[in-house]
Amino acid sequence: MPSITYNDFSGGLDRRLPINVQEASRLWILRNAYITLGKRIKKRPCLKLQADFNLANSYGLETVNGQLAVFTSRGTTIDIPSGISVPGGGGGSLPLMTQYQLDSPVVVDASVEFLGVNWADIFQGYPYVVARYKVTYSSAPPAIVYYRTKHHYLDTNPNTLITDANCPHSASVTKAAGRVFAINGETVRYCAVGAARDWTTASDAGFLPTGLQQDTKEPCTAVGTFQDSLVAFYPEGAQIWNVATDPSANSIKKRIAGVGCSFPQSQAAWASDLGFLSHYGFRSMTVTQSTDRIDDIDIGVPIDPLVVADIKTSNTIAPSTRIDPFGVWIPQLGQYWCIFDNGTTSKVWAYSYSRTSKVACWSDYTLPVRVTGLTTLGGTVYLRTATQLYTVDADTYTDNGTSVPVEVQMAFQDAKSPGILKQFTGADYVMEGSATIAFKYDPRDQGKETIPQLVTGDTRPGDVVPLEICATALAPVFRHEADEAFEMSQATFYYYVLGAIG
Repeated sequence: MPSITYNDFSGGLDRRLPINVQEASRLWILRNAYITLGKRIKKRPCLKLQADFNLANSYGLETVNGQLAVFTSRGTTIDIPSGISVPGGGGGSLPLMTQYQLDSPVVVDASVEFLGVNWADIFQGYPYVVARYKVTYSSAPPAIVYYRTKHHYLDTNPNTLITDANCPHSASVTKAAGRVFAINGETVRYCAVGAARDWTTASDAGFLPTGLQQDTKEPCTAVGTFQDSLVAFYPEGAQIWNVATDPSANSIKKRIAGVGCSFPQSQAAWASDLGFLSHYGFRSMTVTQSTDRIDDIDIGVPIDPLVVADIKTSNTIAPSTRIDPFGVWIPQLGQYWCIFDNGTTSKVWAYSYSRTSKVACWSDYTLPVRVTGLTTLGGTVYLRTATQLYTVDADTYTDNGTSVPVEVQMAFQDAKSPGILKQFTGADYVMEGSATIAFKYDPRDQGKETIPQLVTGDTRPGDVVPLEICATALAPVFRHEADEAFEMSQATFYYYVLGAIG
């Protein structure tokens, strides 16, 4: 009996072609599941609440000196349990989390509110932090509101704020060649080697003249590091720079037109790629190893229409509360996550990547909480909201008791015989866990769907699961919400050919 079999899902989520002409390996919906290195579909890891932590009045979540770190205004303390620790040097242990206090900027005739952390990293053994503030001038109505970032360096200086007049205090920062680099309008400024507070010393601190190398009227939007180079982004282009401890050796390596980063916090590096979010979707820089050539890659094209819609949704949130999309490479999962703010919840665009397994595909995850920070430590993925700390756990199958709605919709397949009516009589499934399975049978009206069947586990050793459908092509839809593991390896559908539709 002829059959249609789905057993290779390496294409992941892909909306480039209409649903009735997609390859079988590409999925129309892949929600709260991802493609494994074996090219199977698996339920995403879920959220497990760490109930001992109350993170209210703190911001950010970073890994600093082998601990989780959060940040507060000077004088604000939070309750961090001391009995929870991670392995430390010398056989000892360190507290799992530490708190860093930042001095608030003083603005005459204005109130200043700490809103969050854009970037934090270790520089010469101390945290360098870019914090975001809301500044309100209310001396005469109506109030005037600005949003500003300030750079902090948490060394032995009693004031964490960097006071050098040449520090740009901009939102996008990176670290390279023993310096901190920050965007500054049409240029990229950098501090002196090993001196985060010094942005002035001649022949040491200075700037890269990126504006002279770019045919644009727009300012620099982001800066990042890519392998041994620095990348300066503009809205419609990028520049690759060789940077060195001797500033006279700084030189431009390559200009790339047509690709820009509009969301600095979305940057993350993995393998030979630097991924980021533009206004058109996800893109990346990559190196062609055989020629040492740097190119831009449109890795996000399969989901561009969906991502652009999410960018528009995120932009409707008020600036005082909006969390810009931010990205993290998670080595434990082999995935790049870019988290979008939906106001009260979050959405993750997850890119699963493995060069050796030839997996490079997208999924979307819906989270029932509003994520404000994410980092990894000691093989564990940690995620926070305004007040709570979670781990991302592959052995947990609900989000702290909230069911996870997995939905997988495959493309229509017609067994390479379009226009030929078929009678589908049965199916076999290779699964772990259970799912309800329905079928769309008309690509012109995807609201048409059969009554769902509940199927559990591997059906091949027994009788086939009966079907009674006459159609030229089918698109199976799998839905799962149970508190259990779920993995889909193969689906086979048996049919008889009835003849051409006439």
